Amino acid sequence: MTFRYCPLCGEKLLPKPIGDEGEVPFCEKCGRPFFPFSYPCVICLCIAEDGDVLLIKQSYGIIRYVCVAGYIKAGESAEECAKREIAEETGLEMLSAHFLYSRYFEKHDNLMLAFACRVRKSELQLSGEVSEAKWFTPEEAEKALFQGAYGIDMLHKWREMQNGAVTQ
Repeated sequence: MTFRYCPLCGEKLLPKPIGDEGEVPFCEKCGRPFFPFSYPCVICLCIAEDGDVLLIKQSYGIIRYVCVAGYIKAGESAEECAKREIAEETGLEMLSAHFLYSRYFEKHDNLMLAFACRVRKSELQLSGEVSEAKWFTPEEAEKALFQGAYGIDMLHKWREMQNGAVTQ
């Protein structure tokens, strides 16, 4: 997102050279720059103690299985967001989170922070955002996700980590 008006006072922002950043929208009245940003969010590959993977279908039109995901709230760490989103959407307790990678998702202007999250397998309590949730073996999960999905990349990365491979 790029600001054209100051979100604090409403004045029109003017381009101003800021260090190595080049020209940045600047508010003369408030005396501060407003750097463009993407919306940060987490995407969580939920893995139970037995190795099963939980995938969900969202209630707002997505017909394929996906990983739990959500926007990071102000003041919240990415790990706190992952724990909150998993609990909100599925009712499950996150035991641990392992950062996998970050990627920019242009379609929604998101910086996606991918985590493999260990969860305690228990009765699911789905939020209104989730129409369905199902446990899969890793092999089944790969088939349930659409090709090119972050979930497949996350699953591969998690398997590499489990096998001791280190990749970027």
